[in-house]
Amino acid sequence: MNPQSFFSNPILRRELIGRLRSPKALIAIAIVAIVSCTLVLMRWPREATIDLVSQGSIQVFRPVAYAIAIAIMMLTPAFPATAIVSERKKGTLVLMLNSPTPPWVIYVGKLLANVLLGVLLFSVSLPAIFACYAMGGISIVNHIIPLLLVFLGMAFQYSALGLWVSSRSQSIDAALRWTYSILLFLVVLSIGPSVLVGKLSGIVAWISQALTTLSPIPALQQITGSQGQAKSIGIGTGWVEYLIMSALTTVGLAMATLYKLHPTMMDRARDAGKVIEAKQSSWFRRLAYLVDPNRRKAGIPFWLNPIMVKEFRTRKFGRLHWLLRLVAAGAIVSILLTVVAATGTVNWGVDRIASSMVLMQIGFLLLLGPSLGANLIASEVESGGWQLMRASPIPAWRILTGKLMSTFLTLLLLLLATLPGYVMMSYIQPAIGGQVSNVVVSLLIATAMVTILSACVSAYSKTSAAATAASYAVLLILFAGTLLIWLGRGNPFGPVFVERALLLNPAATALAEMKAPGFETFQLIPNGWYVGLAICTAGLIVLVLRIAKLTRPD
Repeated sequence: MNPQSFFSNPILRRELIGRLRSPKALIAIAIVAIVSCTLVLMRWPREATIDLVSQGSIQVFRPVAYAIAIAIMMLTPAFPATAIVSERKKGTLVLMLNSPTPPWVIYVGKLLANVLLGVLLFSVSLPAIFACYAMGGISIVNHIIPLLLVFLGMAFQYSALGLWVSSRSQSIDAALRWTYSILLFLVVLSIGPSVLVGKLSGIVAWISQALTTLSPIPALQQITGSQGQAKSIGIGTGWVEYLIMSALTTVGLAMATLYKLHPTMMDRARDAGKVIEAKQSSWFRRLAYLVDPNRRKAGIPFWLNPIMVKEFRTRKFGRLHWLLRLVAAGAIVSILLTVVAATGTVNWGVDRIASSMVLMQIGFLLLLGPSLGANLIASEVESGGWQLMRASPIPAWRILTGKLMSTFLTLLLLLLATLPGYVMMSYIQPAIGGQVSNVVVSLLIATAMVTILSACVSAYSKTSAAATAASYAVLLILFAGTLLIWLGRGNPFGPVFVERALLLNPAATALAEMKAPGFETFQLIPNGWYVGLAICTAGLIVLVLRIAKLTRPD
């Protein structure tokens, strides 16, 4: 294929034009431009005082860089995660794979279309970045060019990740759920081994440092001048290492996806079921059916909500084995962090270990909450099950409470799994017993907020895929956006504005209670609880009104 036909890739044109015509993409690009420019304008000097402002320009450059990075993490993987599985659902994937167009051209078209969309996403923030350069204190070679290269590496890496997950998914909402789950591992959890190992040496330390290069956070810390905090806990990687690892992972994911882009590899064998001899064992099966609990489900008691039972029995993450796996993972990680604090592997205090546990719990809530809550209403409306519920004698309030409790109890079980770690820390340092109880209350409010807000988004969405993506976006803006404001404390945000913004975030309330680094001066309890409960109440009112409208006869 000659270069001219390569640049006139029909898949690239179709994907890029289709996504640019989407109102959601245009709104996202406009929001990134407005937010980045607003952060700079809040600090822009009104008089000829650039020499004085230049000392703090890096403090303005830092929140701008992190804001753009969060936007890339939130928006870039969504489109490729649905690119291949949606083609399979519509029946057009087989047509493309059997056409004269080679599979690698199809893949490159889909990949470059999403990368170009990501480039457009962070290119609208270039005026804000160069405005920071005009204030002085940063350079093009040491700050701007490395930052743009990191953004480009993130766009390639997350686009390849979304396409890889999409080629192996059966549904759109599952593709989104797994894509953001793996993204959470790449960005946050990959730093965990280096934090636990600390400044030790050996093969384990080398492997942990290699995992750290999967995350763009150390690269952003090096570029924005905040790498001192990372080195204090043993993280010494930078933006060059991230670019190398990003290129390697992109190539690896591309090869794995191209392996699946074959007509024979896309075939899905249907389960034929079990073959049994009916004549010889029919009498025994009839007898066993009456007494064997594995062959007959127990009836739903009158005091249980049937909608809640239905949710637990039908969704994948409601099954007992998945819940036990999640609980075991949370308990093991929390106890491991406490052991690290007790043995002194890392020179941390109990407060910093507790802060890490809070961040881990919030990460689990943001990972599972939107995937569970976003499917409560939207999946029923999309599949037609909502019409059956509306025609049943079950009242609307019982339907709503059953669906909310199915998600809340699942997240609550995951939250309670980390309590052994808090108990051990209270035993190590009894003085923090009151702080631990306040942290648990803050996390309970965070669980309620995640459940209710995800359900609200689900109630106003027509498809489960759109509800899942919108739920992740809303919750990340609420939890990560307020922490972004906290990152810009002093310049350009004042302490009063930062404290009022942190009141919206229950995670910040828990971190402030444990006196985490950077949160020592904030007193967010009990005002943070009141704001969180007010958000839950307002969301519940909106949800009740929406459910009443949906259950109303046509």
